[in-house]
Amino acid sequence: MKKIIGVVLGLLLCCTVFTTGIYATQKKQSNQDKKSTKKHTLLHTNDIHGRMVEEKGSVIGMAKLKTLKDQKRPDLMLDAGDAFQGLPVSNNSKGEEMAKAMNSVGYDAMTLGNHEFDFGFKQLLHLKKQLNFPIISSNVYKNGKHPFKPSTVIKRNGIRYGIVAVTTPETKVKTRPDSIKGLKFADPVNSAEKEAKKLHNKADVIVVLSHLGVDPVTKKSWRGDNLTQELTSKKSIKQPVIVIDGHSHTELDKGEQFGNGIVAQTGTALANVGDITFDYSHDKVSHLAATLINVKDVSHLKGNKQIAQQVNGANKKFLKETSKVVREHNNVKFEGDKNIARTTETNLGNLITDAMESYGNKEFKHKPDFAVTNGGGIRASIDKGKVTQNNIITVLPFGNTITQISVKGSDVKKAFEHSLSSPTKTENHKKVLTPNGGFLQGSKSIRVTYNLNKAKQHRVTSIKVLDKKSGHFKKLDPDKKYHVATNDFTANKGDGYKMFGGKKEEGISLDEVVAKYFKKANLKKYNTNQPQRIKEHKTDKEKSKSKDKAA
Repeated sequence: MKKIIGVVLGLLLCCTVFTTGIYATQKKQSNQDKKSTKKHTLLHTNDIHGRMVEEKGSVIGMAKLKTLKDQKRPDLMLDAGDAFQGLPVSNNSKGEEMAKAMNSVGYDAMTLGNHEFDFGFKQLLHLKKQLNFPIISSNVYKNGKHPFKPSTVIKRNGIRYGIVAVTTPETKVKTRPDSIKGLKFADPVNSAEKEAKKLHNKADVIVVLSHLGVDPVTKKSWRGDNLTQELTSKKSIKQPVIVIDGHSHTELDKGEQFGNGIVAQTGTALANVGDITFDYSHDKVSHLAATLINVKDVSHLKGNKQIAQQVNGANKKFLKETSKVVREHNNVKFEGDKNIARTTETNLGNLITDAMESYGNKEFKHKPDFAVTNGGGIRASIDKGKVTQNNIITVLPFGNTITQISVKGSDVKKAFEHSLSSPTKTENHKKVLTPNGGFLQGSKSIRVTYNLNKAKQHRVTSIKVLDKKSGHFKKLDPDKKYHVATNDFTANKGDGYKMFGGKKEEGISLDEVVAKYFKKANLKKYNTNQPQRIKEHKTDKEKSKSKDKAA
């Protein structure tokens, strides 16, 4: 009997221990499940355009970016292109000072923007060697091979990130032609999908660094939002897709979601830093969200001393080199805001093109009939007061040279149709163009009128060119050859000006042309914000209303 009782008690004890063990295991597993749900963060930038140095209220700068990164401790720090080129201080070292700063911040990867090629392909390869992180792009080819890695995998905080990248095919017309000689830009969607498939068993999350943009002017199949929509709808891609975009300088405050993916973009000039967060549990992403950290949000932060010393030193050196005064007293505000210079005539565009025509009259074999320059090449305004060489270079930071080409009259019309072909929108009950870097500013010797109520390629209503002998404007002759002064980028079919090209007369740097003209010109005649050279066609009814108002 005692044996039986002992056996029963033993069994009960074993059951208790076994049950307790199961409970303990379940509790431990439950705790592990709770621990496995983690908050993850990605910080990102795009279109920094050389903004290394902090500018209070407008530019975060690389020193504060490092402080922000140290505070946030993101899984990854990423960039979607156009980092090296932009402000003269960065251009002065052909991007090398920016490369140093990006290394110090601690980026993990970046893609190629179209302006990464501006200093030439050889210099781009040199920058690639200087960086402590990879430049990647899956759709750029040279002689049939990838000159840059198409993708990379980085494991951080328990997640395998498969990072794929694409570069806009618009690069073919948005950088110097000689910089991309022999390069091919394949379809971005197909390239990204192909590369993402290769990472099927190697990555938990797909991150696409996309220098495509969401500009309505851009071909839909080359846009970042379309890329996101396409990749998230592919059955072959099981992972969630995060697209970090650039190129169109668009501020997507909360990103744009497509299925289990999102596209995010910060705008431009390091006014914002992108902050993407999500939860990860049981191999699944949830609560995927994108926000922007604005320059005002980090105003209280102190910049990293090491980076501040480096970028401020580079800036001080550059300012000293370009401190020569061009004009002591300037009484006119010259407007170079991108949203104005890319949509309508501006007095700064007038001054630049007049300077080009004036230079051509003295230096070119054939005097120019008129001059044009692309609005996207104008990058800043000029304020009243003292104007230095640095001010001029900041307006024209690309290092372009003045170039003259011979263009048939029919092609001149095609060029202005192209200039005025961007989609329209309504502002203050008026139809206006959306910003387009190819919008042409014109010199005093040309008059163009247009009608935005007409279809694209049919908006130009009149073009007249000054006849230098008679002093009168004459209707454009479609069969006549006109000598057109412009910059080397536009002359080489940049911004899609396929009707340009051919034999060229070349001169000095465009910033030098403008500086010489600015020094001696009568600036009072530019003291207006009303279009005089390239303006909208007015109906008889509108003219009558205008006269009534004037009366």
